[in-house]
Amino acid sequence: MSASTGPDDPAAKAPHVITEVARSAGVSSRTLRHYEAVGLLPATAVGVGGLRRYDDRALVRLQRILLLRGLGLGLHDIARRLDDEGDDVVALTAHLTWLEHERDRLARQLAAVRTTVAHVEHGEPLMAGEAFAGFASTRLSAADPPSAGR
Repeated sequence: MSASTGPDDPAAKAPHVITEVARSAGVSSRTLRHYEAVGLLPATAVGVGGLRRYDDRALVRLQRILLLRGLGLGLHDIARRLDDEGDDVVALTAHLTWLEHERDRLARQLAAVRTTVAHVEHGEPLMAGEAFAGFASTRLSAADPPSAGR
């Protein structure tokens, strides 16, 4: 017979154990504990033996952290941005829009490089407009990450 999962049971409040979250997110458990130590991602519950558990809200916060880390932001800047932006759905929607634009820009660059390779292989002259399609749009960086206010 299984143990009771009442309202005070950490598994009831936070069904995701640290190892599962770390593996799914592509980070180490040590990284998650570091994020907790610096106040960026507190565990939702800590069970027997110090096993950290997370709820869905913590998973959303971690996703936002990883998206901002991917832009090169430091942990201090990420903490400030998370505090400033507040609403997760609005912030993630802004990031989603940026990712879609970035995907489109990369698709243009892929096409441009394919065209360049084909021209070079066949000894054909290059057209500047074709060779640099997708390069004119500067890639968004940590200096200007997507935010809910844009």
